[in-house]
Amino acid sequence: MIGGFHVSGIMKMFGKPTEDLQYLIENGVSIVCGEVEGEGVMSMLLNDAIAGRLKPYYIIEPSPEITDAPILPASKEYLRHFMQPMCTIDTSRGCPYNCSFCSIINVQGRKLRCRSVERILEVIEKNYENGFYSYFFTDDNLSRSPIWEKLFKGLIRLKQERGIKIRFMMQIDTQAYKIPGFVDLAKEAGCYLVFIGMESVNPANLDSMGKKQNKVDEYAKMVEVWHNAGILVHVGYIVGMPFDTPESIQRDVDVLMDRVKVDEASFFIMTPIPGSRDHKERIEKGENLERDWNNYDSCHETFDHPNFEKGELKNAWFEAWHKFYSKANIVDILLRCPPEQYWNAFWLTLWNRYSTLLGNHPMCMGFIQRRRRKDRRPTMEKESLVKFLARRVKDYFAIFKTVCKVFWEYQEVWILTRKELKEKRVLLAEAYKKYKEYESYLVEYIKGSKVVDNASQEYRKLIDGFNNMISNLVDLTKNYDEKVVKKFAIRVKSIQEKIDNVDMKSVSLEDIVNTYEKVANWVLELYEESVVRNVAIRRKIKILWLSFLQDLKEKKIRISKLFKLPVALVWEVYWGFRFAISAVRMK
Repeated sequence: MIGGFHVSGIMKMFGKPTEDLQYLIENGVSIVCGEVEGEGVMSMLLNDAIAGRLKPYYIIEPSPEITDAPILPASKEYLRHFMQPMCTIDTSRGCPYNCSFCSIINVQGRKLRCRSVERILEVIEKNYENGFYSYFFTDDNLSRSPIWEKLFKGLIRLKQERGIKIRFMMQIDTQAYKIPGFVDLAKEAGCYLVFIGMESVNPANLDSMGKKQNKVDEYAKMVEVWHNAGILVHVGYIVGMPFDTPESIQRDVDVLMDRVKVDEASFFIMTPIPGSRDHKERIEKGENLERDWNNYDSCHETFDHPNFEKGELKNAWFEAWHKFYSKANIVDILLRCPPEQYWNAFWLTLWNRYSTLLGNHPMCMGFIQRRRRKDRRPTMEKESLVKFLARRVKDYFAIFKTVCKVFWEYQEVWILTRKELKEKRVLLAEAYKKYKEYESYLVEYIKGSKVVDNASQEYRKLIDGFNNMISNLVDLTKNYDEKVVKKFAIRVKSIQEKIDNVDMKSVSLEDIVNTYEKVANWVLELYEESVVRNVAIRRKIKILWLSFLQDLKEKKIRISKLFKLPVALVWEVYWGFRFAISAVRMK
């Protein structure tokens, strides 16, 4: 007996078993279409099985109410296999939208069915007693659930009255940030990340998939709202849509990185999933689809795309991963992410970078993948022990090389972005925010449509603010080496002299804007100068290790390098220790 999304989706869309399902039925397998949590459904199936009278297939209708359906508590035995145990709960089922690539709406319906908030809170309390506090609410769209407000307030109440503080991520749509109170309540309830089905930055592609609720020109604003609440934004993105080309995909990824500025992106190859409208339409048109269902994992090409040669779409998919999770973009992500979410973003980008370098989808792998020689598909030939071990040694060597590469890369990333410099970054952000504010005033001023009076008073406030800022920055530079401190002292003196020489009677808005810009740039220069020195040391040591390994490979040892290795080892311990202390303290 089998059920689940595949068979349920096929039966819902076609109304009868397709060729592959018919083959299973003819070989004694019963098909169950629908959810079996309805009253009496499971007992009926078990009674039929025990009595030996199983039907070829069962259509379970209507979909059951899940208001008081039991929720199983988290299993310690199961979650021990994960580096960071995370519980999952579907607080509701279904989705009101009509995306062509999705099977949820056809299997679970477009009318949302919700669990009782009391039931949800009960299982969260039980899990908390067993040490579980991290959750993924797997609802296809929690923001459209009628119980979202009651759920969030219940979680807030648990925190305030019982001391039960959880953290969670959830799936929502692109318009959720506009729902009054949704973002603020989500933050207060413990939300640290939202997964959003952005799917594309090409409006034509969005129209083709029926995702009219997504407004490309609102994406950046949406991300900004979530960031302002201190919440990370993870988006799903589909490549291989009708209007995609190899070139357009790379341009669109640039938009995602540079204009929309999301924190995490998961890329999927367009796949006509059984149960979706796309799959049904392609079948009815007689298109050539992949026959191996194992490849319907959104990581393989499963149909012929008119804009791509064979293998070209998968290559574009790989390139999208490598571009988004390049070291340069990871640094940008960590520099702009909400400060309180730095370590969450750090580990998420590290995991995605690691998976990308290994050539795997991060949702389809573990840190180390266990393999058993006999666990293969029946149609695949069993490997000999020697061949199996040789393959596993090769796999572990690839993992070791990737771990070393990521270890070195992420020391640089940490040096460039670490939150020990948070105070300086806050001051810089404050200066930049003010600069943009006055810049907008200046635009109106120049146009003549708006005149801002009392420029001298504004300038006096600015000077007082900068005097405080400068004193704070002077205190914050005490831990730097003497050269950096001296250079900064010169800059401080320079700006103070300029401030003292300002003619307050003739000050203009342009003066205000220019002064903010200069101070912002000086703060940034100080930050960059200190960071560059550390990165240079890190890279020099990395080159020394690589050069030494190359010498070993060529069977030649240079005495000069041998003497440098102890120093390099001390630096490795130093950076590793500092990184570990920061990670433990800040996570």
